[in-house]
Amino acid sequence: MNSDEHDRIFEDFERENGFSAMPEVVSEVLYALQSSRTSMHEIGEIIKRDPGFSARIIQYANSGAYLAAVPPSSIDQAVRVIGLGPLKGLCLGIPVFTRYKHVLGVREIWAHSRATAICCQVLSTALRFPEPDTAETAGLLHDIGKVVLAVSAGNFFLSQVQIADASNRENDWRQEKKILGFNHCFIGGWFARKFKMPPRLVEAMLWHHEFERSTYARDLACLCFIGDQIATAIGFSHPDYVFVDPDLPRALKHLGIDGDLFEKILRQCLERVAKMVVYD
Repeated sequence: MNSDEHDRIFEDFERENGFSAMPEVVSEVLYALQSSRTSMHEIGEIIKRDPGFSARIIQYANSGAYLAAVPPSSIDQAVRVIGLGPLKGLCLGIPVFTRYKHVLGVREIWAHSRATAICCQVLSTALRFPEPDTAETAGLLHDIGKVVLAVSAGNFFLSQVQIADASNRENDWRQEKKILGFNHCFIGGWFARKFKMPPRLVEAMLWHHEFERSTYARDLACLCFIGDQIATAIGFSHPDYVFVDPDLPRALKHLGIDGDLFEKILRQCLERVAKMVVYD
């Protein structure tokens, strides 16, 4: 695909107000989060102005993604449980996935993304990863580029969904690059830069399928990739590719995850994601 077609896909998405169509309260939250002085209470007060968005935040905080002693029933409680770091990812992800939930495959991408975020949480704890909030956000947003493809390259995306379980199926990101000239990872990196996400998060989203190409966030990209693959393995696959990537063993080796630890992580991921399903 030539650069003109690449530009068309992005222009078509923005013409529908794609990533620009954020509720006013979300824009205010994102602006407030840019300041290190902003408190959780102040963020909660902004969110409360939009009852619909408030309900989605409380629902997410109760979805099994977090282990709270008492299930949060208010915005203030939900914000404390989620934390300011992952909250920015939610503010970007929820409006996009909600807006396009009627589009083929988007509901499945959202379920996969939420499961991946939980798996990244479990991995971060097991590995004592120094950036758990960033890892969780990477898991939540890593496939946001697939939404662009589903909305603005619908015929292509549908063709991939139709062969998702074909025995000779090539990896989704490779197939996208071969046919389109770019893939959902590239779109995700563009999205992260557009909303001024931390550079390491940009790297993780851009290289989560090719973590060895990351220059300064390799471990984070690798962790996101493993979380993505575990989500697939436990039943929350992509709508356009249902297999576990054969590069998973190499990624596990990169982070020093042996068989016993992987079994423990997998069991914890199953338990946590099962709670997500119960609360839906």
